[in-house]
Amino acid sequence: MDLSDNNVVLLSKLLDLSSTKNKVIANNIANVNTPGYKKSEVSFEEELLKAVENKNIDKIKNLKESIYLSKDKSTRKDGNNVDLDKELVSFYQMSDKHNVYLEILSKKFKGMIAAIQGK
Repeated sequence: MDLSDNNVVLLSKLLDLSSTKNKVIANNIANVNTPGYKKSEVSFEEELLKAVENKNIDKIKNLKESIYLSKDKSTRKDGNNVDLDKELVSFYQMSDKHNVYLEILSKKFKGMIAAIQGK
């Protein structure tokens, strides 16, 4: 088994992208009371799906997330468009995904270690 295994590359990229998404969500949450603040969003899922469907490991390796300002209209008088409930749900969902990716990658490496040790 080699470390450039496509599943390891994909899981590593998913960990990077989910980490970025949670950082952006955390920043939105931190600014929930900042007047005029416009929340940011992250997208990468469509590009990642295309790369996986095409089995293009180089495209997966080089995939970059897109961070942009949300076009959601503010419903608040202060112009801030962060909905704390939605941000918290997104944060927990992405954290769960991140933990699943981490657990799968951990098991893969434990299998590699067991194979090296002849267990």
